[in-house]
Amino acid sequence: MTADLILYNAHIYTVDERQPWAEAVAVQNGRFLAVGSNQDILSLAGPKTERIDGNGRFVMPGLIDAHVHFLQYAIRQQQVSLFGVSDFGEVLRRVETAVAHTPPGGWILGWGWDELHWDAAPTAAHLDAIAPQHPVALARMDLHTWWVNSAALRLANITATTPDPPQSKIERDGNGRPSGILREWQAIELVEKWIPQPDEQTLAQWLHAAIGDAHRYGLTGIHDQRVEREGAQSFRLWQGLRRQGNLRLRVHMNISSDFINEAATLGLQPAFGDDRLWIGHVKAFADGTMGSRTAYMLAPFEGEPENTGVIVTPSDELWQLAVTAGTAGFPLSVHAIGDRAVREVLDVLSERETADSTHPLPLPHRIEHVQLIHPDDLPRLARHNIVASVQPVHLLTDWPTADRVWGQRARYAYAFRSLLDQGTSLAFGSDAPVAPLNPWLGIYAALTRQDEQGQPVAGWYAAERLALPEIIHAYTMGPAYMAGKQAVQGSITPGKWADLIMLPHDLFTLAPTDIPAVAPVLTLFAGEVVYTAPDL
Repeated sequence: MTADLILYNAHIYTVDERQPWAEAVAVQNGRFLAVGSNQDILSLAGPKTERIDGNGRFVMPGLIDAHVHFLQYAIRQQQVSLFGVSDFGEVLRRVETAVAHTPPGGWILGWGWDELHWDAAPTAAHLDAIAPQHPVALARMDLHTWWVNSAALRLANITATTPDPPQSKIERDGNGRPSGILREWQAIELVEKWIPQPDEQTLAQWLHAAIGDAHRYGLTGIHDQRVEREGAQSFRLWQGLRRQGNLRLRVHMNISSDFINEAATLGLQPAFGDDRLWIGHVKAFADGTMGSRTAYMLAPFEGEPENTGVIVTPSDELWQLAVTAGTAGFPLSVHAIGDRAVREVLDVLSERETADSTHPLPLPHRIEHVQLIHPDDLPRLARHNIVASVQPVHLLTDWPTADRVWGQRARYAYAFRSLLDQGTSLAFGSDAPVAPLNPWLGIYAALTRQDEQGQPVAGWYAAERLALPEIIHAYTMGPAYMAGKQAVQGSITPGKWADLIMLPHDLFTLAPTDIPAVAPVLTLFAGEVVYTAPDL
């Protein structure tokens, strides 16, 4: 056996319980050949073996983002970024700058705003004052709410007499006129369909650039959460990159519930594909979001006695989807934010498991976000082998909002420790572009329960903190298990895909406050170096 590549003289954390630490690793044909001591592994070198001296640096498996909207992330990089902007005046200045560089009539697109940090409520009038001749559409950070101006409303023919679309809301002023705020997908689509779309060649270029971002962050795999509005296009783009030899990322591709009948007719099933692109779960939505106050709640939002959120897919429809998908061999991946949404999804998935226990699915069901869970429901995910696909990075910005809109109930928001202690499988992701793609922010948030300013000082519900090995597992083996790829992905183990990253510092001795700034110096994908830091 002769290795194609050997990485030696390193401090390797394998995430393999049988051999947690090693000095060197050998790669052959895109897979790990052997893991062990410098002496043992270097004996596998031949005259053509590439050798990388780790110089004592820390090495670990490539990270996997279990929940990302990757095409949307690529697109949003081309738009006006409002993420993290707490000054309302600065928001308007950034939009005004884009207007100055756009011909009249051209669309101004942006994303990432969060009105909960402003001293003003956004309206169409604010945008009209700086963009009277340009339609403007700005997506909130959760992407479930859009802020548009009057030019965009006119193009979409949204007036005072336009009814609210199903499971959506057109916000209105005191006179019943549209205020410029559109909540949830079917309201958003009234405007979105009028926005010119880039051609697929351009999108492919943006997607390829976004893969480069992933490598710089240490990501070698993703679970792409496509929705019906862009699912087919995204899948075509991924396949195009694969044909061209440019897909240097493992992509677990979820499909929209709208396409389950077509998938069943064609006989497609989970894992259809290859080692870089395969079909995953069927994606559905149970409710909205916390920040937009459309999460489906057991009790009303604080200070809003009439508001218990929005149910996007009622239980009877979710049951029918579970039946249809299950018959075709697909498990579900269900977005559920509010405690009532989580409970009703658990009801459906557990009852479906009982009703059809003779036909086990190839992959576990998963609930996306599980942002708030009632304590009575904590044991239920593990009991029915349902994975909690969660995003700790949201903690950085959401903890004050959770306290504001959920009050004492926020004790069981982002309840990672409680879920893990019940035996629940955790898989961590970013939800980018809703949050930053950077996984080190999520690692920091799960470890400290603090934002980047170190608040709250004692940690937000610090009892829900996780230890670093648990967090790393949730970014590696957790997503691999959820995808049914635990035999080939998620740890540095002989026979698995050769995906790893090298860091300049030992993650286990690094101060938690330094983790957000972590930047890999090398990323290896399928045994090929796909990123090296400029100063390596």
